[in-house]
Amino acid sequence: MRTTRLIASAVAGAALAMSTVAVATAEAPRTEYCSSTKGGLYFSPWGKATVLWEPKIRELVQKYDGTWDAVKPVTRVIGADGADLGITMPIGMQHDSIGLDGRICYPGGFSITLKNGAHLRVDDGFAIRVMPCGAYARPVVNGVRATREIQLATCFAPDALASVAGIKDGGLGGGIRPWPFKVSQSLAEIINTVLGERALTPGEPLFGLAPILKFTPFRAP
Repeated sequence: MRTTRLIASAVAGAALAMSTVAVATAEAPRTEYCSSTKGGLYFSPWGKATVLWEPKIRELVQKYDGTWDAVKPVTRVIGADGADLGITMPIGMQHDSIGLDGRICYPGGFSITLKNGAHLRVDDGFAIRVMPCGAYARPVVNGVRATREIQLATCFAPDALASVAGIKDGGLGGGIRPWPFKVSQSLAEIINTVLGERALTPGEPLFGLAPILKFTPFRAP
């Protein structure tokens, strides 16, 4: 009898431990990819950055009756004709941070939703890395969040200098040209799978990034 009671107690204890672990796992909050409400080390205290999609990207979204949206603090850039041209966001130590892992982190994000419900969403921050140069995120594709960091765009780090080689709105910016980013292999695979056709090719122009680094306070439009 004593042996039976000991076995029963052990089983009950194991069951309780397993249930405790299960509850703790279920209640554990999801770790955000690259969001920061406190900001941190950055190139300037204030600023703004504008991303303008390349014409082919805008045409592709329009072809499939896609709708753009933005996740704060990112907002949409809308043209006079109502077309979505890109996104804009405040940048600086108040919002962003450069991590020890080499990521330059930005909070917020954006989404594209097609008429048939297919979607690509970046909602817990995104990052730029210099090596290998590109834009990274942990996107949600058709309701399924990537379990690892995915490179969505590629770039050439020295091109960043050309984008801030000038003065604009009282800060460093408005340079020779925006910093160009191109479609990555991973993004092409994601988009082509969602659309069911070969719509994007790795290496195609994706967007241009135009930052303005401010060293005095201002209200970003």
